[in-house]
Formats: sequence, structure tokens, C-alpha cells
Amino acid sequence: MESLEMTSLFGGIYQGKKVLVTGHTGFKGSWLIYWLDKLGAEVYGIALDPPTVPNHISVLKPEHTSIILDITRKEELETTIRKMSPEIIFHLAAQPIVRLSYEQPYETYLTNIMGTVNILDAGRHLDSLKAMVIITSDKCYENQEWIWGYRENDPMGGKDPYSSSKGCVELVTSAFRSSYFNNASFGKSHHVLIASARAGNVIGGGDWARTASCRIW
Repeated sequence: MESLEMTSLFGGIYQGKKVLVTGHTGFKGSWLIYWLDKLGAEVYGIALDPPTVPNHISVLKPEHTSIILDITRKEELETTIRKMSPEIIFHLAAQPIVRLSYEQPYETYLTNIMGTVNILDAGRHLDSLKAMVIITSDKCYENQEWIWGYRENDPMGGKDPYSSSKGCVELVTSAFRSSYFNNASFGKSHHVLIASARAGNVIGGGDWARTASCRIW
């Protein structure tokens, strides 16, 4: 009974769907594939090895197919995704630590920006694809030191490598949507919907990251 109730959530939209999650070995990604498994999806993951020991995915042990692969390796990534033929992609793979971005700016920009470009570009060649969700960060906004929350139409920015990389990911996603997945052309020249989600800091079980920061893996 519990299984039937779970798979009927969200109108049963994930039941039997092929869903790819990048960054599934991290904190948020591992929770996401856990829930997708419970919702009846056929779950696939692409990521680096779990970033910590212990790690959440090893504790949860959700049912999924896991591929350990760096998303900056474009050709290998495209081949892997093509074989999976996902209908839905959640892109969470990233360098997620603000402090680490100061130590490794090149790696941060390469993974966060070009890794996202690689995912989007692979997606536009998939006949199976129906939807993509690109997870960025609430750090993508230009910091105005306001006392109130930022709005979706506030300007992108960032004073550190991590924040600016996430602002750039939003611009990249918008450009791909306009160029290849325009909403006005949906159902005519393409059948893919793309959205970005600007996640904030989270706290919860299974987070063993070394610093308190926005963690999107």
C-alpha cells in the first residue's frame, strides 16, 4: 500500500520514467535519487565518487544505475547519456563549496559552467528527452546587501568564483532555452521544457561536507 501511495505522488509522473540525476553521489543528489526511486522512476546517476567518507548514498543505498564520470569530459558524457536515453534530467553536479572556489577557481568555473554546457548540449541531441531541471544557487544574484530576499528578475552577479559561476550557469541555461528549446516553439520544433531552480543552503541528515556552505552535488 505504501509503495502505491508513493508512486501516485505528483500524479504518478515519475512512475516508470527514465530519470538521470547528475551529481547523485552528493548530499542533495543522493536524497533526490532516493525519492525518485520511491516514486517509481528508473533512476540513473552520473557523478564523481562520493565526496566524503562516510557518505549519504552509501547509507541510503537507493536502487539506481550509477556511472562515475566527470561531466567536463564532453564526448564520453554525451555517449553515456545517449545510451541511457533519459526522459527527465536533473542537473546537480557542481563544485559546491564557496571557500573551495577561492582555492580552485579554474576547476570551479570549468565544472560549474562548462559542465552545465556539456549537459545542455547533450540534451539537445536526445530524442527521448522531455524535461531538464538545472539546479543553480541563491548565490547567483548580484549581492546588494539587502535585508529582503532576491527575486527571479534580479540581476545575476557574484563576488567570488562560486557565486559568479552560478550566475553564469543561469545565463547559459537561459541562452540554451532561447536558442534551442524556446517556449514558443514547444510542441512544434521541439518537445523539451527547461527550468532552473535556485537552491539555498540546506541542512539535514547525511551531510558530511567539510564546510558549511551551499552544497549542490
